[in-house]
Amino acid sequence: MRTSFSLFCALLSVFVLSACGNGVQPPLPSGEQVIIGVLKPAELSAVRRGSYFINQDGVNVYYAESSLVNLRMYENKQVTLRGVLAHNTDPNDLPVLVVESIVDVEETVESHTLSDLHVTVETPRSWKLLKREGQFQFRIDTEEDPIVVIYEEKGGVLPEGGVPIVVDATRATRLIDELSGAHIVSIKQSESILVLRFTPGERINADRLREEFLTLLKSVHLEPIKDENIPSIGTGSLSTPCGGTAGILCPDGYFCEIQDVEQNIGKCRKI
Repeated sequence: MRTSFSLFCALLSVFVLSACGNGVQPPLPSGEQVIIGVLKPAELSAVRRGSYFINQDGVNVYYAESSLVNLRMYENKQVTLRGVLAHNTDPNDLPVLVVESIVDVEETVESHTLSDLHVTVETPRSWKLLKREGQFQFRIDTEEDPIVVIYEEKGGVLPEGGVPIVVDATRATRLIDELSGAHIVSIKQSESILVLRFTPGERINADRLREEFLTLLKSVHLEPIKDENIPSIGTGSLSTPCGGTAGILCPDGYFCEIQDVEQNIGKCRKI
């Protein structure tokens, strides 16, 4: 009797291993599901289902697709989704939620106007803002070390060695400090440099924090800085456009930064 039972267990183990090897997956929850998460864009694929990830606490748990709801409207927002789960094209890939409706939407970012620096940025709502010694620091929970620091440096010359980038249609550079691992973005303003210093450190969620910092950079809006030495009216002043069909010129010491390529219209910026 003991031999027969042992043989039965061995055959059962072989069957289970064989099923796993053939990609047989456990059944998904059936019927209508309500799932909460942040919608993150996924890479387009001709074979895989799902145009978005549903992210929970920094982890992608499902793909999402819908023919009824424009998911792009809810990108990077925390949403409550109602739909049906289905296996993906590859059964070993994440399942896909076929979204039928959006139950609720919660903003995951918060806008901050840093009037002293003439800039507005958006950060995750979990980041806490603290102003200290002329710097604006963003921290996570009760951590002592800030994740992002924003401050101003006098002088209008961008630092050397950085990779040229554009932030809010303005010249900037980005470099990485090899010692600290900090990402330093310097943006040229009228008579100063706006600096954003991002330090992920050794945090276990460093990859997600980098994505959030890139999202912050995309949200940067630079407020115009009034220069009393430049007339408020007249050809090429900062309060009027330059270029265009009339070919409006900027004053000496300024260049026309084109913002509308089709109409060749821009604003005067200090060289």
